[in-house]
Amino acid sequence: MGDDDDTGRRYAAWFHDLDAWTEYWDIYHPESSGRYYFGDGIAEPGLLSVFLPRSGATAAFTAWKRMAMRTGTVAEFRETVNRPMVVSAIMEVDGLVSRLFAQHFGRASDEAVQRDYLRAVHRFAIDDLPAAIERDARIADDDPRKATAGRHTLDGDIMWFAWALHTEAAVEVSGVRDDEHPRRALMLAGVASGCPANFAWRGHRRTRSEYIPGDSTAALLQERGQRWANDFQAARSEIHALFRIRELGHDDDEGLRKSCEGE
Repeated sequence: MGDDDDTGRRYAAWFHDLDAWTEYWDIYHPESSGRYYFGDGIAEPGLLSVFLPRSGATAAFTAWKRMAMRTGTVAEFRETVNRPMVVSAIMEVDGLVSRLFAQHFGRASDEAVQRDYLRAVHRFAIDDLPAAIERDARIADDDPRKATAGRHTLDGDIMWFAWALHTEAAVEVSGVRDDEHPRRALMLAGVASGCPANFAWRGHRRTRSEYIPGDSTAALLQERGQRWANDFQAARSEIHALFRIRELGHDDDEGLRKSCEGE
């Protein structure tokens, strides 16, 4: 772990802020009433409830899964996420993410920022960020979040694909010419490179057999992530392929071949 690492602490601060508005809103932003999460269970239903599954499937997530599994189409997904209530939820969450990204990283179109962000996601994926000591201390022992409160990482493997859904939906709503597209493309590249690292290093799910924990795979994912950061469609294709591997245990590698042309 990088507990004494300034860069690691900087990366951890980004993920801490994201979590402070979402999963840990009641501790850090009680004024939000869980708006950027699944609500407060009382009057605020929460924006994530509109498009992500929790107690049940949503139309947006169902359409995304069908698209990824090739039983549905991009057009069907686009139609689903362009419904007024979904558009409003997607873009309000996207606005929060945009503000936090600018604070922690800067301009996503800068190559140095892209490298920095991809390294942050990789360390997050393999659970190599400094411990969240302060947050852990504020979570009660009987709180279901206690098991993961002290770490900056993802244990729920489906959340990688939920992250992709939100990013893809924001693009379907705003288009590729939107000023925020470089950030969204970079974040999607982070999912395409971070998800397989998480699965390979931590064994959550199956991923591509070529991804073996170690420096060579880390370098390969960084290189591919940099390419995907400037090719939204390639990143999207790869994430869909990764989802098929998660679901089926195999893929025809078409997504990887197309997204890695030129290697």
